[in-house]
Amino acid sequence: MSAPLLPSAADTAAARDAVRQTAVRRPGRQAEQVVQVQIGRLEVTAGGTPRGGDGRPRPREAERPGATVSLADYLARGRE
Repeated sequence: MSAPLLPSAADTAAARDAVRQTAVRRPGRQAEQVVQVQIGRLEVTAGGTPRGGDGRPRPREAERPGATVSLADYLARGRE
């Protein structure tokens, strides 16, 4: 088994100088920002009459149209 290779004194000095130069170029740390986070619970409930953008109740025709095919008819089509 051979002995592990060790870096030369010149390699060690060069590495040390590189670290110093990097530290000089690095900007100083800025003040830390504090962020406060609260995790809570959001409760959602159904509202009353749906309203339009102006606050008035929406007319019935603005709602979604009724089904054109019943569920039973739709499911029966899949078997055909």
